[in-house]
Amino acid sequence: MPSTRTTALLLACLAAVAAVGGAVGVPDARITVDSIDVGPADPVVGERTAVNVTVASSAGSGEPANVTELRLLDAEGEARDVAVAPGAVSPGDTLDATLWATFDEPGEHRLTVEVVATEPIDDDALADDADDGDDADEEPEPPIVRVQRDIIVDVEPAESAVDLRVSALSPEDLRDGDGEGDAGVDVGGIGGIEGLLGGGGAGGLDTGDDEPVSEAVSSPVAVTVVNTGTVPADRVSLTATGVSIGEDSPADGASSDASGDGSSDAGGDGPVDGRTVDVGPFVVEDVAPGEERRVVIDLGPLDHRSNVTVTAAFRSAATPPDGDGAAGTVGADLVYPSREATPEITGASVAHEGDDRVVVDANLANVGDRAIEGVVIGVAEAEGVAATPDGGAYFVGVVGESDFVPFELGATANASVADTVPLRIEYTDRGVRYVETVHVDLPPPPEDDGSDGRFAALSGGNPGPVALGVGVVGVIGLAAAGLVARRRHV
Repeated sequence: MPSTRTTALLLACLAAVAAVGGAVGVPDARITVDSIDVGPADPVVGERTAVNVTVASSAGSGEPANVTELRLLDAEGEARDVAVAPGAVSPGDTLDATLWATFDEPGEHRLTVEVVATEPIDDDALADDADDGDDADEEPEPPIVRVQRDIIVDVEPAESAVDLRVSALSPEDLRDGDGEGDAGVDVGGIGGIEGLLGGGGAGGLDTGDDEPVSEAVSSPVAVTVVNTGTVPADRVSLTATGVSIGEDSPADGASSDASGDGSSDAGGDGPVDGRTVDVGPFVVEDVAPGEERRVVIDLGPLDHRSNVTVTAAFRSAATPPDGDGAAGTVGADLVYPSREATPEITGASVAHEGDDRVVVDANLANVGDRAIEGVVIGVAEAEGVAATPDGGAYFVGVVGESDFVPFELGATANASVADTVPLRIEYTDRGVRYVETVHVDLPPPPEDDGSDGRFAALSGGNPGPVALGVGVVGVIGLAAAGLVARRRHV
């Protein structure tokens, strides 16, 4: 059994502890930081970041609590933001508040949310204060409750980066209705394209109530601006510049091919001829990180094929502007209009008739995705080869996609000088006139090999492309609709 002295000492200690506990105050309002979330979830350097805090009071709390401060502290304990007197929270209820922060360096940053609250002074505390002889006019200080909770914020570096994608359209692609045109473009919903921009300046394209979009736009180009950086691309503007593709030399750009399979090596689109494209600027809405905006710009009336560069200039908080006020620029190239028709010579054979006359019998096929119009085919002039009246110009007309038209051309050919017969093909694709040349092998005359003179110029049934030396010679107005392809010498 403990002695009377020991018991008295223990009781004294317990009384002292009780006295200290009463001074500090065991909170009747049990406060917690229920949740913290950051917006945006992955902030970047310099971006104003919201720290959304929910403070909760336990349903078992005896009294409401008055939240006097919400503080956002950094790793060194310095206050980054303070919300003063955000409100009171009753038992079982919550209180929402937002604190703000910005970060100067990328990486992980530890933040601490601190809640400072007071609870009501109970009657016992008031009675004790009166018993102690304190001034009755001065109430004791209310108990203070402090609760903290940490959060780690991963801050990304600030980067300005924009990508640009372009594709050539035709006015027919921009049609009203529910159908989808080429490249998924459909104005009226525009198939993901958010707007039409006019042929210059910063305004939109106003086609009027009665004028179809496809008639108001001469040379449409679909442009997609993609923000691949971590900060918004602001004040985005588009410009388009280019130069037309001229005719190759010699006259039709033909390069020699004597392989006998009707194929040819395209010599490129030819040199420039000085005619230029220069439109814009077109203003595009701001593009947030990870987002894209797709619009249609109009290059204006073009009667020639052109190499075009579309350039997007933009501003960004992460990069200081240059002398022109832009934080960055990006460009993308295309050829306008694109060629969708693909004529090929198939099933060709060359036969000798007499001493110097030959007859070319073949098919003109279109293996492209669009009908070609105003097709004229003939024998091109070359050393040792000349067209006869029935071979100089043979009007085919329209050749639809995946269709073909047979033809027969006559020529004079000197087999001792020439070993091929050049065929010149002229046609219109999307308003531009093209000239291409394909060479077929010239067989030796019958007296040299004892044959009947007929020679299969295309072997194996595998036609080669005839896109040999494309030359643009301008738009011609051909009323091709409803034209029946038939043989006609002109």
